[in-house]
Amino acid sequence: MFSRTLAALASVVCLSACGQTTAPGGAAAPAQSGGGNNGVALQSTQNLPDWLLVARQRDCGRSDCVGEVLFNQRMITRNADGTADIWLQVRHGNPQAYPIETATTRTTITFTTERLHYRFKCAEGQFTVLERQIMGSGETVVAHDNPPSIYRAPVDGSVTPIVMPIACNGR
Repeated sequence: MFSRTLAALASVVCLSACGQTTAPGGAAAPAQSGGGNNGVALQSTQNLPDWLLVARQRDCGRSDCVGEVLFNQRMITRNADGTADIWLQVRHGNPQAYPIETATTRTTITFTTERLHYRFKCAEGQFTVLERQIMGSGETVVAHDNPPSIYRAPVDGSVTPIVMPIACNGR
Protein backbone atom coordinates (compact mmCIF):
# COMPACT_ATOMS: atom_id res chain seq x y z
CA MET A 1 0.00 0.00 0.00
CA PHE A 2 2.79 2.42 0.90
CA SER A 3 4.56 1.79 -2.43
CA ARG A 4 1.35 2.53 -4.37
CA THR A 5 0.89 5.78 -2.45
CA LEU A 6 4.51 6.73 -3.11
CA ALA A 7 4.16 5.90 -6.82
CA ALA A 8 0.97 7.97 -7.05
CA LEU A 9 2.67 10.91 -5.34
CA ALA A 10 5.64 10.69 -7.72
CA SER A 11 3.24 10.66 -10.70
CA VAL A 12 1.47 13.77 -9.45
CA VAL A 13 4.79 15.60 -9.02
CA CYS A 14 5.96 14.58 -12.50
CA LEU A 15 2.66 15.49 -14.15
CA SER A 16 2.55 18.87 -12.41
CA ALA A 17 5.59 19.93 -14.48
CA CYS A 18 3.81 19.24 -17.81
CA GLY A 19 3.37 22.42 -19.80
CA GLN A 20 5.54 24.39 -17.40
CA THR A 21 6.87 27.57 -19.04
CA THR A 22 9.12 28.64 -16.20
CA ALA A 23 12.15 26.65 -15.17
CA PRO A 24 12.58 25.84 -11.47
CA GLY A 25 13.85 28.86 -9.57
CA GLY A 26 11.68 31.33 -11.52
CA ALA A 27 13.93 31.74 -14.56
CA ALA A 28 12.28 31.61 -17.96
CA ALA A 29 12.74 28.28 -19.68
CA PRO A 30 14.92 28.36 -22.79
CA ALA A 31 13.08 28.31 -26.11
CA GLN A 32 12.73 24.88 -27.63
CA SER A 33 13.68 24.41 -31.27
CA GLY A 34 11.01 22.95 -33.50
CA GLY A 35 8.33 24.95 -31.69
CA GLY A 36 5.40 23.64 -29.69
CA ASN A 37 6.81 20.31 -28.55
CA ASN A 38 5.40 20.77 -25.02
CA GLY A 39 8.76 19.83 -23.53
CA VAL A 40 9.80 20.58 -19.98
CA ALA A 41 13.10 22.42 -19.60
CA LEU A 42 15.11 21.65 -16.49
CA GLN A 43 17.42 24.30 -15.09
CA SER A 44 19.76 21.67 -13.66
CA THR A 45 20.13 17.89 -13.71
CA GLN A 46 22.37 17.71 -10.65
CA ASN A 47 19.61 16.34 -8.41
CA LEU A 48 18.43 13.71 -10.90
CA PRO A 49 19.58 10.09 -10.57
CA ASP A 50 22.51 8.91 -12.71
CA TRP A 51 20.40 6.47 -14.77
CA LEU A 52 17.33 7.93 -16.46
CA LEU A 53 14.62 5.94 -18.26
CA VAL A 54 14.62 6.58 -21.99
CA ALA A 55 12.60 3.69 -23.45
CA ARG A 56 10.78 0.48 -22.70
CA GLN A 57 11.36 -2.72 -24.62
CA ARG A 58 9.61 -6.03 -25.08
CA ASP A 59 11.73 -9.15 -24.60
CA CYS A 60 8.90 -11.37 -25.85
CA GLY A 61 5.31 -11.18 -27.04
CA ARG A 62 3.79 -11.30 -23.55
CA SER A 63 2.92 -8.18 -21.59
CA ASP A 64 4.80 -9.34 -18.46
CA CYS A 65 8.29 -9.23 -19.96
CA VAL A 66 8.80 -5.55 -20.57
CA GLY A 67 12.36 -4.34 -20.06
CA GLU A 68 13.74 -0.85 -19.63
CA VAL A 69 16.48 1.13 -21.34
CA LEU A 70 18.18 3.84 -19.31
CA PHE A 71 21.03 6.25 -20.07
CA ASN A 72 23.61 7.69 -17.72
CA GLN A 73 23.44 11.47 -17.99
CA ARG A 74 26.76 11.92 -16.17
CA MET A 75 28.70 9.74 -18.60
CA ILE A 76 27.84 11.54 -21.85
CA THR A 77 30.91 12.95 -23.56
CA ARG A 78 31.01 15.10 -26.67
CA ASN A 79 34.37 14.84 -28.40
CA ALA A 80 36.26 17.40 -30.50
CA ASP A 81 36.10 15.11 -33.54
CA GLY A 82 32.28 15.40 -33.69
CA THR A 83 31.55 12.11 -31.96
CA ALA A 84 29.60 11.63 -28.76
CA ASP A 85 29.71 8.75 -26.28
CA ILE A 86 26.85 7.55 -24.09
CA TRP A 87 26.32 4.56 -21.77
CA LEU A 88 23.01 2.71 -21.83
CA GLN A 89 21.76 0.20 -19.29
CA VAL A 90 19.25 -2.40 -20.45
CA ARG A 91 17.17 -4.17 -17.82
CA HIS A 92 15.63 -7.15 -19.56
CA GLY A 93 12.24 -8.46 -18.50
CA ASN A 94 13.45 -12.05 -18.99
CA PRO A 95 16.86 -13.59 -18.23
CA GLN A 96 19.22 -13.51 -21.22
CA ALA A 97 21.94 -16.03 -22.07
CA TYR A 98 25.59 -15.05 -22.55
CA PRO A 99 28.05 -17.75 -23.66
CA ILE A 100 31.63 -17.61 -22.37
CA GLU A 101 34.29 -19.72 -24.07
CA THR A 102 37.88 -20.35 -23.12
CA ALA A 103 40.37 -22.76 -24.70
CA THR A 104 39.12 -25.57 -22.45
CA THR A 105 35.60 -24.71 -21.24
CA ARG A 106 32.30 -23.40 -22.47
CA THR A 107 29.91 -21.79 -19.98
CA THR A 108 26.65 -19.92 -20.38
CA ILE A 109 25.63 -17.36 -17.80
CA THR A 110 22.24 -15.72 -17.50
CA PHE A 111 21.72 -12.06 -16.79
CA THR A 112 18.98 -9.45 -16.69
CA THR A 113 21.09 -6.26 -16.88
CA GLU A 114 23.69 -5.19 -19.40
CA ARG A 115 25.45 -1.92 -20.15
CA LEU A 116 26.42 -0.72 -23.60
CA HIS A 117 28.89 2.02 -24.53
CA TYR A 118 27.72 3.68 -27.75
CA ARG A 119 29.66 6.15 -29.90
CA PHE A 120 27.80 8.34 -32.38
CA LYS A 121 29.22 10.15 -35.40
CA CYS A 122 26.77 12.98 -34.93
CA ALA A 123 27.06 14.75 -38.31
CA GLU A 124 26.87 11.45 -40.23
CA GLY A 125 24.03 10.03 -38.13
CA GLN A 126 25.86 6.77 -37.47
CA PHE A 127 26.75 4.75 -34.37
CA THR A 128 28.82 1.85 -33.14
CA VAL A 129 28.92 -0.13 -29.90
CA LEU A 130 32.36 0.15 -28.26
CA GLU A 131 31.79 -2.11 -25.26
CA ARG A 132 29.15 -4.39 -23.78
CA GLN A 133 29.14 -5.27 -20.08
CA ILE A 134 27.12 -8.11 -18.58
CA MET A 135 26.14 -7.15 -15.05
CA GLY A 136 25.83 -9.43 -12.04
CA SER A 137 24.59 -8.75 -8.55
CA GLY A 138 25.67 -5.55 -6.88
CA GLU A 139 26.30 -3.88 -10.27
CA THR A 140 29.48 -5.87 -10.81
CA VAL A 141 30.69 -6.63 -14.32
CA VAL A 142 30.75 -10.42 -14.74
CA ALA A 143 31.62 -10.46 -18.46
CA HIS A 144 32.28 -7.99 -21.24
CA ASP A 145 33.15 -7.81 -24.89
CA ASN A 146 34.32 -5.24 -27.39
CA PRO A 147 32.53 -5.85 -30.68
CA PRO A 148 34.13 -4.79 -33.98
CA SER A 149 33.82 -1.03 -34.43
CA ILE A 150 31.42 -0.94 -37.39
CA TYR A 151 29.46 2.27 -37.83
CA ARG A 152 25.90 1.98 -39.10
CA ALA A 153 22.71 4.01 -39.28
CA PRO A 154 20.16 3.74 -36.47
CA VAL A 155 17.29 1.34 -37.14
CA ASP A 156 13.68 2.43 -36.66
CA GLY A 157 12.17 0.69 -33.67
CA SER A 158 15.51 0.47 -31.85
CA VAL A 159 16.75 2.71 -29.05
CA THR A 160 19.51 4.33 -31.13
CA PRO A 161 17.30 6.97 -32.84
CA ILE A 162 16.04 7.92 -29.37
CA VAL A 163 19.44 8.28 -27.65
CA MET A 164 21.42 9.83 -30.54
CA PRO A 165 19.92 13.32 -30.00
CA ILE A 166 20.57 12.99 -26.26
CA ALA A 167 24.19 12.05 -26.84
CA CYS A 168 24.87 14.52 -29.66
CA ASN A 169 22.75 17.53 -28.66
CA GLY A 170 21.82 17.02 -25.04
CA ARG A 171 18.09 16.58 -25.77
